[in-house]
Amino acid sequence: MLRLGLITFATCSLFTAAASGQTVGRKPIPKEPLEKYDNPPAIAAPALQISPAFTSQFGPYTSYQVNVDANGNNRIGDAANEPSICVDPTDGNKMSIGWRQFDSVLSNFRQAGFAYSTNGGSNWISPGVLQSNVFRSDPVLNSDTAGRFFYLSLLQTFFDDLWQSLTGGQSWALIAPADGGDKEWFTIDNTNSSGHGFQYQFWSTDGNNYGGRQFTRSINGGSTWLDPINIPNSPRWGTLDVDSDGNLFIGGVNLSTGGIWCVRSTNAKNSAVVPTFDQSTAVNLGGDIVFSEPINPEGLVGQVFLTVDRSGTSTNNNIYMLASVQPSGFTTGSDVMFVRSTNGGTTFSAPHRINDDPVNHAKWHWFGTLSVAPNGRIDVVWFDTRNATNNTDSQLFYSYSIDGGNNWSANVAVSNSFNPFVGYPNQAKIGDYITVVSDNASANVAYAATFNGEEDIYYVRVSPAPTPIPDPCYSNITTAEGCDALGSLTTGAGNTALGWRSLFLDTTGSFNTGVGGGALALNNADSNTAVGVAALLLNTTGTQNTALGTDALVFNDSGSSNAATGYFALMNNTTGGSNAAMGDQALTANTSGNNNTAVGNLVLTNSETTSDHVCVGREAGSGITTANNNIIIGHHSGVHSVFGQESDRCFIDNISGAPVSAATAAMLMVDFDGRLGTITADGPNPGGFSLNGIRPQAIPDAAKQAMLDLQVQDLEATIAQQQQQIETLTVQLKKQTAQIQNVNAQLEMRKPSAKMILNEPKAVPSGRVYGQLEQ
Repeated sequence: MLRLGLITFATCSLFTAAASGQTVGRKPIPKEPLEKYDNPPAIAAPALQISPAFTSQFGPYTSYQVNVDANGNNRIGDAANEPSICVDPTDGNKMSIGWRQFDSVLSNFRQAGFAYSTNGGSNWISPGVLQSNVFRSDPVLNSDTAGRFFYLSLLQTFFDDLWQSLTGGQSWALIAPADGGDKEWFTIDNTNSSGHGFQYQFWSTDGNNYGGRQFTRSINGGSTWLDPINIPNSPRWGTLDVDSDGNLFIGGVNLSTGGIWCVRSTNAKNSAVVPTFDQSTAVNLGGDIVFSEPINPEGLVGQVFLTVDRSGTSTNNNIYMLASVQPSGFTTGSDVMFVRSTNGGTTFSAPHRINDDPVNHAKWHWFGTLSVAPNGRIDVVWFDTRNATNNTDSQLFYSYSIDGGNNWSANVAVSNSFNPFVGYPNQAKIGDYITVVSDNASANVAYAATFNGEEDIYYVRVSPAPTPIPDPCYSNITTAEGCDALGSLTTGAGNTALGWRSLFLDTTGSFNTGVGGGALALNNADSNTAVGVAALLLNTTGTQNTALGTDALVFNDSGSSNAATGYFALMNNTTGGSNAAMGDQALTANTSGNNNTAVGNLVLTNSETTSDHVCVGREAGSGITTANNNIIIGHHSGVHSVFGQESDRCFIDNISGAPVSAATAAMLMVDFDGRLGTITADGPNPGGFSLNGIRPQAIPDAAKQAMLDLQVQDLEATIAQQQQQIETLTVQLKKQTAQIQNVNAQLEMRKPSAKMILNEPKAVPSGRVYGQLEQ
């Protein structure tokens, strides 16, 4: 970002030199167009139609429509812009906003609209306009320490008049003409100085009835005004404020040179003298005030805002200036730039860029404005296109500082996005400014936006730490959170939508849950659950689907009872039903296939119309495109190496070619019902298996070979075992033979020699004979 050096022109004698020094390299400013005057419509406009007042919720921030009728309803077909807000310092619940009111966008005729709130901006009522059928523009509102409201309004004559409300903005009474001119602004001295209650006003030198004189003062509450006087360096398109001592400061841009100035008067508070200006300082805001840019074709990108710290703290009497400027040397885009003076406006700091997005000179940060709270906090709000791809849709953004502008909070978007070109009245702009008034806790913002398809005025309260508001209650047990979530719901019940445009077009569908940007965005059916960005995005009539993962079931239209878990799971399914896909890109190509179950990444990834598959494992069934009713377990494509794709088949990976234990191997068989089992002995157990009643069936050659191989393995194992047993027995027999031979030899050695024994004959009983050889 280009930053210029500190500029410190302080004395009146240097006015001319300072001004000429600022002309170098500045972008020429086009001639300021005067307010476009128009007569009231020749034929009275027909009675405007009405609709409920619009409320725009963005996170914890609620923007309430202000330009409503006396009953709090929106007027359809009108336009409202350029709001100014004032708040009762004695009761922060009381506030009023004025704006340019166009009853018809076909005419440039406008009136001074106003509304009031008695409950801190949550509800607004607009009794009408200051004067019916009187052209008015450029509203500026303010309040004094007693809680009286003032409304300064520009007439078609380029004079102003001042109005007062003693009822918190509920009704207004004309005080008096107030001199003035185009782009007028005024402030009230609410200090305890000698100028307490004085009102100061300045305006543009164009559309000027006083020959270029552009400043006046009222010391009696606006009843009479000083004859206008000149301001050094002719600052325009700016604001003014007083410090705690009653010294007056005016900030604005010189349209001849493009220079930005801060001009001081230390005697404006003295009612006995005509004010003089004793100091004029050139201010570098890092860029140029621009007009008629694409973001606001017939209006400003931003004017100069000046405010003074009267907190009584260490930052007391600091002077702050801020504007949306086009960075020096560039022809597109704008930034919100801030400077401060800690020495009564003698010098100012180098410019500081408030918007904290990456520098992009195509982006617009426009209508920057600021306010200082009584405790010294600085609040800044502006329109911002940083999030818009078209570089024009805008959001209201907010930042604050609690140390006199040395450091700033991170930028926070506080509104939904809106198209600033919608609902233009005859003049192609959304005004020239928005406004903010701060209290010690928060800041009250009045701004124009087109959330409802037309230019309307909105109020939002912003704070450094927003208090979460209770979630809004919806009928029929419905919950919605996110931009346009369930935006079209009419009679549907039991729906939950969380995320940008989730369940956006659902009107009558019920019991749906959509979580994630675009989840179930086109759905109007029942009982669907989608979690993930674009999950079930295009579903319209399909029911009872569950999608979990980015783009899960994203193209599903009428398919029902599907369950998809994982990135791109069942992504292309349109009419297929009763499918279950779990895993990244599982069944990702399926369009109309039914009753498929896919578990694992890339399972059945090429199947489009096939049905009734059960596939488990990474890439299981990934080759199937035409077959149906297969069971595939493992990393198998489902395509046979010989027969190709077949239906009604079962594949189990990692079985073929895998060895088994010969000692425990058993024959596997399948029965008529598809039950698998191994052969066991007959038994009474009904869960066992019996050979009885088995019918012989032809066995394929491959199965026969496998059986023979198994039998050979068993036989070889048996032979090896028997051979080992034979060898063991042979060794044992040899040992036993040797032992027998040894025993026999010993017996032979111990055997006695034979002897003859003679016995005497004896009488023996008949039948008996003796005479044996004794050994």
